[in-house]
Amino acid sequence: MTKPFTIQIDDEAAEQLRRIANDLGETPEQFAARIVANGVDAYEASLLFARRAKGVDRQAALAWLNDVAARSGSIEPDADDRLPDGFTR
Repeated sequence: MTKPFTIQIDDEAAEQLRRIANDLGETPEQFAARIVANGVDAYEASLLFARRAKGVDRQAALAWLNDVAARSGSIEPDADDRLPDGFTR
């Protein structure tokens, strides 16, 4: 579903948009809609990565992992997923 959305851009930007859209075989409206959608996606992704960069509560994560490992019937990790004995960070 699409909705009409009107914005004002300067003449130079409008000409660039028209030229690029023409080169790609799109209408200026199609090109602008695609670029706006990509820009919104990129903005939301940057917010997600910024939140993730703040870190996690390591104690809570370790407690959860220990709880999962302690459940009856839990599977052992593959050898490639184990830290070597005596590993320190």
